[in-house]
Amino acid sequence: MSPIDVIIVLAVVAVTVLCVRAVVSGKADGCSTCGETGCSARNGGGRCKAADDMLRRANEAFGSGQSSAKP
Repeated sequence: MSPIDVIIVLAVVAVTVLCVRAVVSGKADGCSTCGETGCSARNGGGRCKAADDMLRRANEAFGSGQSSAKP
């Protein structure tokens, strides 16, 4: 195994570890948790704050200034 092969394998392992770490340590108000069973909006029939914020920012970026999401 050449040194370049070792570097590539180590880089792939590092990226994989960082991805798994990001998924495991996801914030409760992030998009990754909105669809999970522990989400209070999903269980209570409420709105997902992360999705509402995402739609608001997208509408602002496109200049419409109006969002179909309720605060």
